[in-house]
Amino acid sequence: MLGIVVVCLVTFVMLVFTPFFDRTITSTPDPTTTYTEAAASASEVAAAEGDEINDLCRSVVIDSGERVDRSVVLLHGFTNCPQQYSAFARAYADAGYNVVIPRLPGHGEADRLTTAPSDVGPDDLVAAADEAVDIAAGLGRDVTVVGLSGGGTLASWLAYQRDEVTEAVIVAPLVAPQAVPDFLAAPFARLSRFIPDIYLWWDGDLKEELATPPYAYPRYSLRSLGSFLAVARAAEVQDSQRSTELQRLVVVTNENDAAVSNRGVSDIEQQLEHVLSVDYDANAEVNYVFPAEDGYKHDLIDPEGENADVLAEIYAELGPLLGLDSLESYAP
Repeated sequence: MLGIVVVCLVTFVMLVFTPFFDRTITSTPDPTTTYTEAAASASEVAAAEGDEINDLCRSVVIDSGERVDRSVVLLHGFTNCPQQYSAFARAYADAGYNVVIPRLPGHGEADRLTTAPSDVGPDDLVAAADEAVDIAAGLGRDVTVVGLSGGGTLASWLAYQRDEVTEAVIVAPLVAPQAVPDFLAAPFARLSRFIPDIYLWWDGDLKEELATPPYAYPRYSLRSLGSFLAVARAAEVQDSQRSTELQRLVVVTNENDAAVSNRGVSDIEQQLEHVLSVDYDANAEVNYVFPAEDGYKHDLIDPEGENADVLAEIYAELGPLLGLDSLESYAP
């Protein structure tokens, strides 16, 4: 009996506390090379989104009808959807970018209590992010990726793996949740694959009545959270597939962030520095921190999110980092 217990304990430790059973995550680039190809691919994505998707949360492509110098991929946060970037999308389009906002797998359903996130693995997230860059490559000769929270995690991955990405803006990336010590983030990501999924409320008092923003989910799946953390882990430890250099990297953190830990962000940033060009000026790498005294909450982007009342102030700070100097004028 003791032998069985020891074997079970050793197996558990190997599964959870060592990278022995970590799965390799791989980007599979298949970039479009013309506007026509990109438009056709975007149409296929739109056609695949069924009636279960909230109309506000469908994948979005805003283009000028031709390939331009720059396109941008906007990656929404964990349990949110493309509507989170409605203001950013207008600002980028007005600045001459073609814009791609993918709906991440398991997100954006009209049923805000859906269990679809339980079926989403790290490979699904990376595949959706890859597909967005594939489309953006045909819409613009250079591709910028911008991501918040879970989207920031995916933006980090894309910047590290995809040659098409020349600029990355990573905002409050989900590397480790505040509720989980940093050293347990990787074990949690591994364990979430093997246990029954559990859903937790973002607000234990409001529960399903939480309506800020009204199109995001009021609860989150621990398994889906583990999938995002697995991508973050892969971005930290796996080798890059890039053969070209990243031209610009912007990392934004918030000292008042109660959702994600900032401590693990430096590990992601150090990895990205390995593919960042050294031939550009000091503006090639920008690390911007919102101080705690500002009091801003985690979601620094959503017009209907938790910072809606002060979003013009936040956009005024973010705009110059993104090359959108008048971004605050797009705030509600």
